[in-house]
Amino acid sequence: MIPDMSFVVVARDEPSSLLEATVDGILQTSASYAPEIVIVDDGSSEPVSLDLPGVRVVRNAAPIGTAQARRYGLSMTGGDVLVSMDAHMRFAPDWLERMLAHVESGALLCAAWWDYELARPVCWGADFQWCDERNYAAGQSPGLGFRHRIKHPGEGAVEVPMLIGACYMMLRESYDRIRGFSPFFRTWGKLEQDLSLRAWICGLGVKCVTDARVGHFSRAKFLYPVRWEDIEFNQVAIVRTVFEEPVAEAIEQVLRPLPSDVQTWLARTDFHEWRQAIQSKRRISDADFFRRFVPHLPESVMQAARRGFQRSGCRASPAPAGRRS
Repeated sequence: MIPDMSFVVVARDEPSSLLEATVDGILQTSASYAPEIVIVDDGSSEPVSLDLPGVRVVRNAAPIGTAQARRYGLSMTGGDVLVSMDAHMRFAPDWLERMLAHVESGALLCAAWWDYELARPVCWGADFQWCDERNYAAGQSPGLGFRHRIKHPGEGAVEVPMLIGACYMMLRESYDRIRGFSPFFRTWGKLEQDLSLRAWICGLGVKCVTDARVGHFSRAKFLYPVRWEDIEFNQVAIVRTVFEEPVAEAIEQVLRPLPSDVQTWLARTDFHEWRQAIQSKRRISDADFFRRFVPHLPESVMQAARRGFQRSGCRASPAPAGRRS
């Protein structure tokens, strides 16, 4: 049977009680559909052991990071609707129906992020923020950051600049259009910025389904060892693949000097094919994107975006297309 929808859960050293509660929640809330569930054990010190009907566990001997683990898991699925999430989630009974009501828009959807007890909301998507500083002690690296949207933006599916909250839904054809999760990203960092940027650039857009309540367990210690160099590499991977050439050059000038490890990794990475595939789906210019979502940028970047706009001839974004367009 071809599944109606596919769920991919990425787990790394996840407490078994949290993982089992996440899977139970998926099974209970999707019982009226034909779902498949793939759990990607991303190099946990103790292999994930979960024996449930309709649940498949695949294991990476060594961790490959959140973006690539999600990409790997989704490559094994067959559903027309794809849902990617963390391994420590709790779901309101009607969350899935509320998400599915909007998936045909073709936009990338995130659920409203609530605390694990589903007692209070945390945010509804996020805004892009530009950071000029490299100050690791203060938790800052240059480039595109984010700020939670903590004010309720309205009922239904509301356009937001950025996905956030670790529970994302999209049509498979939308996933294919933006080329999916990055195959280049290291360990962790900038995943939401990258995915959301490509969704807007490719004309699909991003929405938060504000009445779809999904709880997210928050912990003090992150389960992946993450270096600032990993995050900075991921930032440059976005720059070199998503933005128009004048903009990419201007941003990379702002990001310099790059850490030596980042320079080494970049010298070994060929982004050419990936970049071409993304640019072939472009529907709006960087200038349009920045004007709408990131107005406070270095002037050199804005000037480059205006040049790119004039050269490309891109105009305002068309309405996001659903699967029947």
